[in-house]
Amino acid sequence: MTTNKKTFPICGVTYVSQIEHEYLHSKKLSVCANCLALGFQKSLRRCNGCQLVDYCSKDCQKTHWPKHKPFCNLVQGKGSPDAYLSSKDHDEVLRIIIDAYRLRVETDHESREEDHGIYYPGKPIDGLVWAKGDAIDDFQRFLDLIEGTDILPKWWRFEDRMECLLMAIDKESPESIFKPINQAELPTRYGGDTSIRVALAIIAEMVVGYDGKGPAKDDTWFQGFQEFLDLHPEERARLIKPSVDMAEQIMKEHGTDFQQTPNAADQ
Repeated sequence: MTTNKKTFPICGVTYVSQIEHEYLHSKKLSVCANCLALGFQKSLRRCNGCQLVDYCSKDCQKTHWPKHKPFCNLVQGKGSPDAYLSSKDHDEVLRIIIDAYRLRVETDHESREEDHGIYYPGKPIDGLVWAKGDAIDDFQRFLDLIEGTDILPKWWRFEDRMECLLMAIDKESPESIFKPINQAELPTRYGGDTSIRVALAIIAEMVVGYDGKGPAKDDTWFQGFQEFLDLHPEERARLIKPSVDMAEQIMKEHGTDFQQTPNAADQ
């Protein structure tokens, strides 16, 4: 496995996701990214690079590496910023861009009280990059911003932007910006990709920043954010509360399944 050099800032959502994944891993609620073996059935180990996906064996990790590499580097800020989207085909790139926007709209609405897009209340929040208008204006602003980054594939042209916009404003499309995103369905919609939600969140942060005020220029902001969360466990707990609540519900409904010890042969 080749190692790329650090070339662009790490995102705040990366650290939050790593905290979240560490918790789910400890509760045996993670899955092998290759064969989808469940954590309570087999002993899983995390990828040393991104710390965000698990594997039940070295064979699974090796098999999955070509697919995982673009995400692993994206998480760590390594390699070319456009490598992740460049690893996808044309139509999937369009879907990812739209869903990155939709996920950010939902996250801002649920966790940050920064309503825009389909939740735009008619009164903008000063200091944020979002458009002061409806969902179409807001998504066009997102496209403007992403075109100002280095994360789009080199083949991206104006025609691709128009195709992406038409897909986004089609109210019958699964990627319609007029529909709240269903995060639980994301892995299924992306062919069993267990890392897609984090990838979408990272892409959005690379476009608008963690706080919606523009992307970080270097790792200085990330280091301060990491130190802040390490010193404020209550904020860490707040950020991963949805995952904790989900884990507790699963444990309540299927607790006896998780009491089984993985077979020694699987460890």
